[in-house]
Amino acid sequence: MNYKEIYNKEYFDGKKSFFYKLGYGNFAKFYFDTIFKPLKPYIKKLGAGKVLDVGCAFGFILQRFPDSFEKFGVDVSEYAIGVARQKLPDAKFIVANAEDELPFPEETFDIITCNDVLEHLEHPEKALKNIFKALKREGILYINTPNLNSFRKKVFGYADKKEHHIGLFLHKDMMKLLEKTGFKIVKNWTYINPTYFFFIKFISNIGTESAFICAK
Repeated sequence: MNYKEIYNKEYFDGKKSFFYKLGYGNFAKFYFDTIFKPLKPYIKKLGAGKVLDVGCAFGFILQRFPDSFEKFGVDVSEYAIGVARQKLPDAKFIVANAEDELPFPEETFDIITCNDVLEHLEHPEKALKNIFKALKREGILYINTPNLNSFRKKVFGYADKKEHHIGLFLHKDMMKLLEKTGFKIVKNWTYINPTYFFFIKFISNIGTESAFICAK
């Protein structure tokens, strides 16, 4: 699968995307604020450190970290990395495939985020293994990814196909994969994808999205 051909300017402009029809750059601010919120207690506790966003796109998650953090982002899309560099000139962005070895020494980062990425990968386990290596001992990994329950299949089956979501897991199966790759799950939940107007969180499997906070 040629990721670079798929995740090009046309994808981020919305011409070849189901969810970003208005363009990724115009995606709801509320969405990223909501996705970022669960990280705030860990950021406050650390105060400062190094953060890596795997599949960073335009750098919207990194923008929300305080300046006390040294910010790094990787993405397979050269176009997305170019935009991210313009938005966050003080951060370091690298074009890289998460399934390949990440271009950083082992145990570099205090926090790694990986939001809406694993579902796009042919080999998500490889990406998680690479993330594990790059994360410091007792570092935090924060993941968001679709939850392939029956409700999602009915509502988002077409959308997942159009978005090239080829690495979809049930919430419980993603938990098993995280544990298999060495992570300790600190918190996990499912939710209905946040929009401009609502965000619904569950402790059950009912949500169409999965979220995990893990430690190494």
